Amino acid sequence: MITPDDFQKKWLKVMDSPDGEVILAGLLEMYVMRTSHTPGDPYQTAFHEGERNVVNFLLNLVRLKGN
Repeated sequence: MITPDDFQKKWLKVMDSPDGEVILAGLLEMYVMRTSHTPGDPYQTAFHEGERNVVNFLLNLVRLKGN
């Protein structure tokens, strides 16, 4: 199993490339910059929030780079 520090280092290596920037922009567009609410379906809403949570986790790894 990969350690959290190794995961962050490898993720940052990917994100420091032009392709990584495209991937991150795509993830943001597909999972963060849209509504997660599905009227009348709390389970689907929760599922979408889970997707959003994963992308936010990965985005925070990039933001923590400067710390």
